[in-house]
Amino acid sequence: MSQIMAKNMLRTERMILITCFVGMLMSGVVEVQANSPPSFDPIPGTNPQSYYDMDKERFKENQETNVVIYTLRASDPDGNCITFKIIAGDEFFELVNPTCTQADVSLIQNLDYETATSHDVTWQLSDGVNTPVDTDITVYVTDVNDNEPTFIGLPYVVLIPEDYPIHTPLYRISVEDNDVTNNDGTITLYENNVTSITFGMIDYGNWSADVVLLNELDYETFSGYFLLEIVAVDNGVDPGPISANTTLAVYVSDVQDEPPSWIGEPYVGTAYNGTEVGTTLVTVNARDGDETKHNEIQYFLTNESANSDLGVFFDVKQFSGEVYLTTALVSELHGHHNLTVLAVENDDNQDLEIRTSSTLVYIRIYMDSQDTETVENVTAVTWVASVAIFCIIVFFVIALCYIEGRHDFKRNNKVAPI
Repeated sequence: MSQIMAKNMLRTERMILITCFVGMLMSGVVEVQANSPPSFDPIPGTNPQSYYDMDKERFKENQETNVVIYTLRASDPDGNCITFKIIAGDEFFELVNPTCTQADVSLIQNLDYETATSHDVTWQLSDGVNTPVDTDITVYVTDVNDNEPTFIGLPYVVLIPEDYPIHTPLYRISVEDNDVTNNDGTITLYENNVTSITFGMIDYGNWSADVVLLNELDYETFSGYFLLEIVAVDNGVDPGPISANTTLAVYVSDVQDEPPSWIGEPYVGTAYNGTEVGTTLVTVNARDGDETKHNEIQYFLTNESANSDLGVFFDVKQFSGEVYLTTALVSELHGHHNLTVLAVENDDNQDLEIRTSSTLVYIRIYMDSQDTETVENVTAVTWVASVAIFCIIVFFVIALCYIEGRHDFKRNNKVAPI
């Protein structure tokens, strides 16, 4: 019974205390302090007042990674320790060196202005008591010249004929630069590391240029190809210009532009008074002067030779080039004579100019074979006599030099009398 009374009295006391406390609250005698969340510290000197400036255009796309690029500072009105977190944007940024009032921001992935000009980031501040505070900002990226020019349409190869007209564009060079700012530049051409004298460049700007031929080409002189170096340099300032280079291979094709060339000159034929008609005296031989396509060659006597007195006795076979006797010789033709033979290319392309060349054929005509022997004997005697005379002259010159030398020796070595 006594225990029941004690419990009832304890319950009654508690009710009295609660009633008194509520009454004191309502009367303002007791004041409860509310707990406030943390916030970023204002940046000194900002007007209007700013609490962070990481959202300004302050980060270049070539910003170094894994270094501190910014420091977040915050405070809690109740002095609670603040925890810093990244809710969004953690693929590019991370927090390092955190304390209760600040945390450093580090860039962990390279920025690229051409891919994204800004990144959205959400910071979170928590004091462990109140609901965490999220802050959304946009980090802006600035452009720098970090992309080299890119050639469009590689590889560069072109085939032109050797008669390609000079000062005419033969190949278009196009370049692009992925940098948004200062993305124009110049295009130049080099051959063997020096300015080319065969080819030039017309730069139209906006990364467009034409390669042109400056001097005439000749396949027979140079049948290979030209390897030209193309250099593109942009106008970048920050951090500076960037260049790129490639090559243009210019192959040259042969065209039918060379006359026939003669093989085995000089051509000399011998005939006698009794040489049979139809006998071949000498054979001329010509070939197409062009390297790649050799057209058939046909042979003719020139009009001058054909219409002369010799044209009655001699002719040339059209396809073989054999110069032969057409009529029996007469004594009046005894001696040396010249014929002119014309070589003509047989080209299927009727639009091209007919290419020809001529050569001289020396015809020696003797009355009979003894004339040849006589001429040969006279020639031999003349040769021997010339050699003998030359030897005599050389002997006398050597003798005179010897005698003169002995006189000079005696004069220089003469002993004076004692």
